[in-house]
Amino acid sequence: MSTLPAFSLVRPTTLDDALAAIGDDAMPYAGGTEALVAMRAGLLRPPVLVDLKRLPELSRVEVVGGTLRIGATATHEDVARHTATADAHPMLASVLRRVGNARVRAQGTLGGNVCFAEPRSDVATALVALGASVVLRSTRGERSLPVEDFVLGPFTTDREPDELLVRIDVPMPGPDRATYVKYQVAERPTVGVAAVERRNGGRPRRRVVVGAVSECPLVFDEDDAGEIDAEAVAASVEPIPDLTGSEEYKRHLTAVYVRRALASLDGAA
Repeated sequence: MSTLPAFSLVRPTTLDDALAAIGDDAMPYAGGTEALVAMRAGLLRPPVLVDLKRLPELSRVEVVGGTLRIGATATHEDVARHTATADAHPMLASVLRRVGNARVRAQGTLGGNVCFAEPRSDVATALVALGASVVLRSTRGERSLPVEDFVLGPFTTDREPDELLVRIDVPMPGPDRATYVKYQVAERPTVGVAAVERRNGGRPRRRVVVGAVSECPLVFDEDDAGEIDAEAVAASVEPIPDLTGSEEYKRHLTAVYVRRALASLDGAA
């Protein structure tokens, strides 16, 4: 692996200073588990890195009103261990405990994971299923949008260069039932499927989110007949053929793991 390209390092101690520092040529980072690897590979060459680790307000995990607020620099391990995550969103906690390896879980951040938009991210798939949103802030103001709309494609998000993802909001209470299943033989999953069921006082409604096989997580909600057909889901995804499998193989895996996710929901009855 090659050495890092030359860059300048800015270490703001206030959020206002961080917002003033980031821009087209200045990239924010915290854990660096994805960004530094991409820089060593020559895929990223930011002239300036803005270190967010001196901003404690960005690392908080707390419940505010009916929302689990996850600061952008909170690590996977921090969020998985938080009692609010375990109580309201055990599926998310389980996903975070299985991300990457021990170093990634201890150093990598949820904000960085979502912003990097790696197509095979377990985290984005789970957050979309849970209806999570990201909160972006700049010197121009603040906006919020669902993770589903934020991730636009491989390594591409709806974040302007002068915007900073400050937190991820996950609605509470969590779904009545939730599960995440994946098939993985390499560093990242070949397919990951999150499934949730919410009752809301009426007939249960289910949502399935398929990640890793396509360019971004794909959402499938129950039709009016109350069904999600695994074969129809598999036919709708657009798999990226690679060393982990062909397009046909990934469609097959998608159908298998959608069926397993739905069966897991049924087993939780």
